[in-house]
Amino acid sequence: MQANKNNSSREISVLSDKQSKAIILGLGLTFVTLNAYFISREIEVLNLLPVILAITLAFIFQPKLLFFLTIGLTPLSIPLSEFFPGIEFNLWFPTELAISIFFILIIIKSFWDLHVEKALLNKGIFWAIIFYLGWLIVSTISSEMPIVSVKYTLLRIIYLTVFFYLPYNLFLQKTKNYAKFFAFFLTGLTVVIFISITKQASRGLFDKFVAHGACNPYFTDHTSYGAALAFVIPISFAFAFTAKKQLIRIGLFLLSTFFLAALILSYSRAAWLSLIITFIVWIIWRLRIKLRTLFLISVVGVLLAFSFQNSIIQWFENNTTASSGDIRQHIRSIVNIKTDESNVERLNRWTCAIRMFNEKPFLGWGPGTYMFQYSPFQSSYLKTRESSDLGQKGNAHSEYLGLLSEAGWPAAMCFSLIIILAITYAFRAIAKLKVGSKKRIWLLGAVLGLITYTTHAFMNNFLDMDKVAAIFWGSIAFITAVSSKLDQKSSQKKSNPKIEMSSKI
Repeated sequence: MQANKNNSSREISVLSDKQSKAIILGLGLTFVTLNAYFISREIEVLNLLPVILAITLAFIFQPKLLFFLTIGLTPLSIPLSEFFPGIEFNLWFPTELAISIFFILIIIKSFWDLHVEKALLNKGIFWAIIFYLGWLIVSTISSEMPIVSVKYTLLRIIYLTVFFYLPYNLFLQKTKNYAKFFAFFLTGLTVVIFISITKQASRGLFDKFVAHGACNPYFTDHTSYGAALAFVIPISFAFAFTAKKQLIRIGLFLLSTFFLAALILSYSRAAWLSLIITFIVWIIWRLRIKLRTLFLISVVGVLLAFSFQNSIIQWFENNTTASSGDIRQHIRSIVNIKTDESNVERLNRWTCAIRMFNEKPFLGWGPGTYMFQYSPFQSSYLKTRESSDLGQKGNAHSEYLGLLSEAGWPAAMCFSLIIILAITYAFRAIAKLKVGSKKRIWLLGAVLGLITYTTHAFMNNFLDMDKVAAIFWGSIAFITAVSSKLDQKSSQKKSNPKIEMSSKI
């Protein structure tokens, strides 16, 4: 019997402590010796081995912490082309490398466990996402440029897996994980803002042309930078309102104000407009104005616009205020569709997208192909210095029109449905949650942040950027997770009516 015990102990621990230490010491000395030899030969490749080993161990033993660190690095990620000019492929380094590894691990685990969270399967938004991705795959098959479309579709699948599916599971486990998610992101974004404003201060704080490039290389331009800032401002204020300690609350309010100042200094008119519209939505929610009243106001507004259409068109045509460093003039230039080059070029891109959609309404030209296909659809009177006939200088400047032209109306419809369902889930959950509760205020901040981008998405499209995709899909994940939790509680009450009755007594 004793012998059996000894045998079993040997099977459990094959090596003794002394043997383990000897092996580790031997491997360490071998590495140091080999590395010293390679360095003497000016070969430094082995220097990367400890870093690779440390990252591998982190993915295995601390994946959650590494995920949050990745979210924190997302605003600080830099295009690989900054390090290697002229490179044939590009990615945001180091975050896209990290999320690719997370994607592979999630796929392996999902196939290994053969499990998907049941609460998610019961949500309509999950099936809208599945159909959206499915249609991107279908339109990729018929794409005019298959390789471009494969890259685009694969990136969307990775983003949705890592920025929606993974956070959803984390938020479903603990609501506090949402605070960690955005705390890390806001920390990284704050660093970017400090760097950008420092550049602006040294070159001209109120110079819009300086603002355009101050956020490089972290953001491609001031518009994507402004979109991220507008998104996080409601979330930052939500954290400030729910902070327990007064010192932290004051700090978060100051940080939120700092974000607001950075947004103004970004000179992104679309971001300004999206935040103003979101503020109006908040006022409507706060005053509890009914949908019927809003519908009547909308109808009256449309009728008035139709009645005075000639005057409105004339006002648009007479407005020649160009965008400038003067904030008042910069705001007025939003409706200048005659001489403001940025606005005219946006009209050019939208017109091209609609013409492309009219030609291929069902499957589109292929995901990610707009910039390579829109050139023949341009009108000469709308072309500007930003126009291109060589497949350069950007996209459709609209998430919705871009999808219509690239993947047809089914893809655009599913994407719109995802947004509608997320906003519906959020306001239904807010109505059920206790007034003044932390979860309720966080949820309000998340949906208001989401509304800023869904508004902005009419004028620009940035969901191919990790730093915008992370907060967009992360917010939808939080909204869906809270909605799922409330559904679970509701189903438990229905299945246990006695418990509900006793709680009322």
